[in-house]
Amino acid sequence: MNIRYCLPIVKNKKEKIVAIIKNNQDYSYFELWLDYIKDLDVELVKQLADQMGEKLILVFRRKNLEAVQLNSKKRQEIISLLNNSLALLDLDIFNQKEELEYIRANDLKIKTIISYHNYDQTPEDEKLYAILDTMKQYTPAIFKIATKCNSQKDALRLLELLLAMKEKHVKCIILGMGNFGMVTRIFGSIWGNEMIFAPITKSEESAEGQLTKKQLEKIFELL
Repeated sequence: MNIRYCLPIVKNKKEKIVAIIKNNQDYSYFELWLDYIKDLDVELVKQLADQMGEKLILVFRRKNLEAVQLNSKKRQEIISLLNNSLALLDLDIFNQKEELEYIRANDLKIKTIISYHNYDQTPEDEKLYAILDTMKQYTPAIFKIATKCNSQKDALRLLELLLAMKEKHVKCIILGMGNFGMVTRIFGSIWGNEMIFAPITKSEESAEGQLTKKQLEKIFELL
């Protein structure tokens, strides 16, 4: 069973981030939430992208899709330096159109995770497939759907979506948030999600319903 763990890092100081990455090399990926870093500079991003390559995932958005504080010029500067990089840039399909269009307009070669987040509900299947069709316009390296599961049926629908994507050999991350969504994190990892987000402690989760790496390892060991 090849489980690829991703460590979400939501910290406000560069030194904390560097230390966390250094001390947790057993993770396959590191998801860095840029808008929370108070002393963020472009040099840090360039250094990490050069050193870590495809293990690095950069995120501009904030939790619950709150307004991004990093100004547009700084975001574009960071995007430009990722041209031809192996690092991944996660952009929300509806909330970060400016960044997506900037990449397209400047013909930048950037590996993207085009994502959709809904912290209230899991839309009906027809809408989910329509969202995926919209994502295709930007040729993502990985498609990502993360929605709040308000019932067991929501979780099952997400798992069915994952299986449908894998049948087409599409790289994706399909996850449910909340208590009902936990099952998608377990079986999604087994059935083909590109990665699973696993904080070191529960208090460091970047989305509701995430399980820690230790919890997941124990579950997969039992399975």
